Amino acid sequence: MLSDKELFEKVEEAVRAVLNTEEGEIRPESMFKADLDAESIDYLDISYEIEQKSGIELDFTDAMEYLTERKGDDITDISVQDLLDYIKYDADRKKDS
Repeated sequence: MLSDKELFEKVEEAVRAVLNTEEGEIRPESMFKADLDAESIDYLDISYEIEQKSGIELDFTDAMEYLTERKGDDITDISVQDLLDYIKYDADRKKDS
């Protein structure tokens, strides 16, 4: 598994590629919709880019279920840190099975 820093860098690179953001604009606390202007369709592209850049398969449906359990049913936006937390959770879950 990648270190936290390496994982953030891979996710940042993928998000920047999809959303055409400037270097340094993406931080762990950045919200996908509110701060980065992501739309629903962008999540699929981000998922694909993360897999291409890191080899990590990302299921956004599963991620949203995980985040809904943690944040509640009324979740309307997620942060980059939320996504990082899910990726680490999913990697641990796969490692233990």
